[in-house]
Amino acid sequence: MSYYNLDDVLNKLDVIENKIDKLLGGEKEHTYNRHHTYQNEIAGEKRMATVTMRNDGVWCVEKFIDGTLMERMPLPGKAEIYAENAAENFVLLT
Repeated sequence: MSYYNLDDVLNKLDVIENKIDKLLGGEKEHTYNRHHTYQNEIAGEKRMATVTMRNDGVWCVEKFIDGTLMERMPLPGKAEIYAENAAENFVLLT
């Protein structure tokens, strides 16, 4: 017989609540296909941006600073070149 402490139970309930919220809210899980990667270092900060396409056909830009994902920016209705320009701007501008 296994026992859970209160923190374990609350964590499991949070996971269940998030899954229910996604189901009720109509949110979908997406997969991302990487197409292009841009990299640069500015003032000791390593920036990287990847242009991806979601499984629903929406172009996205994933922005990383020092290896940490800072933002995944969906660009519905935009073309691939728009996503490429956004990714390039992120890595080149301070």
